[in-house]
Amino acid sequence: MTARDLTTDERIQRAIGVGREYLGVDNGVLSYTGEGRYEVVETNIEGGPYAQGGVVDLDGTWCRHVVGTGETIGFADAVDSEYRDDAALEATGLRCYVGAEVDVDGETYGTLCFSDDEPRSDPITDRERDFVSVLAEWVGAELERQKHYAELRDQNDRLDEFAGIVAHDLRNPLAGAIGFTELAQDAVSGQVAEFLGRVRSSLDRMESMIAECLLLAKEGADVGERTETALEPLVRDAWDTVQTRNATLTVELAPDTTVVADEMRLRRLFENLFRNSVEHGGPTVSVTVTGDGRGFAVADDGPGLPPEVESALVEADAENVKSFGLGLLVVQRVVSGHGWDLSVTSSEAGTRFEVTDVNAAEPIHHGVDGN
Repeated sequence: MTARDLTTDERIQRAIGVGREYLGVDNGVLSYTGEGRYEVVETNIEGGPYAQGGVVDLDGTWCRHVVGTGETIGFADAVDSEYRDDAALEATGLRCYVGAEVDVDGETYGTLCFSDDEPRSDPITDRERDFVSVLAEWVGAELERQKHYAELRDQNDRLDEFAGIVAHDLRNPLAGAIGFTELAQDAVSGQVAEFLGRVRSSLDRMESMIAECLLLAKEGADVGERTETALEPLVRDAWDTVQTRNATLTVELAPDTTVVADEMRLRRLFENLFRNSVEHGGPTVSVTVTGDGRGFAVADDGPGLPPEVESALVEADAENVKSFGLGLLVVQRVVSGHGWDLSVTSSEAGTRFEVTDVNAAEPIHHGVDGN
């Protein structure tokens, strides 16, 4: 029943089969009982009002006793039980019945019941009632999981749509502002040109923040397709895109080091680590990138991270990391999205971000010709 390749419906069908076999009866039904009706959600019954999708009046079913009391009830022969005069005997024609309540998120969803037109010779035991109760709890958990996954997918779809709209609406006027700033820079000199240069830097930072927000809109998701990426040129390109002032970069990578990664997101990771070093380490900070095919590290000789920032990063505490800015959260999400490991060490002598297991999750497979 718990095989990962089965859908929720298939798992519930298997649960119904297990219950029928255990109790020795013909019928198994998962029902939804909201709004006073009895709707058949899953069953092995192929025809009639209790086939899948069938809807009948709840008041004419045995299950109304389960919904009304929340108790698991069962009898081998209704005629020889306290339910001998119950309207459900004539309405359903079922002599043998065992049913339990199914809850989803703490509320009654419906029932899981097993029945037969013919009475059973052996009485329904407490152990059998308990078995149906446990099975109903399992079905409720499956339905709850399915519901939560559906809600999460809908939420992610809405978030993606919102992020895309916001990014589009922001990027259009931003592109215009950048274009006109460049034209103005070409027409002036001196202090005015210097001021326009600062405006352009701010606009570039806004553009970068929009890209970061789009990345964070998919936080926790796998990065998707990856390629074998040469690390040194990517590192130097990332450094060139950051306002590094008088900071210096030293690259000490093993020759021809490559990383299996989403190239754009990996560049974002380095950009944000470099920006963090420069912003918090000062204009003359020294940044060193080391690494090989197993991982890489970015270290600086700045004053170190505040203890609360280091703690939030080490513990992958996204809520607290967010409060320190988008940059470090982007780093954290790029690492987790690739399935890599991140460690952070910081002291008065500087800060070191180390990423490991970079090529373990998704190796590149070459053809027999080596291409």
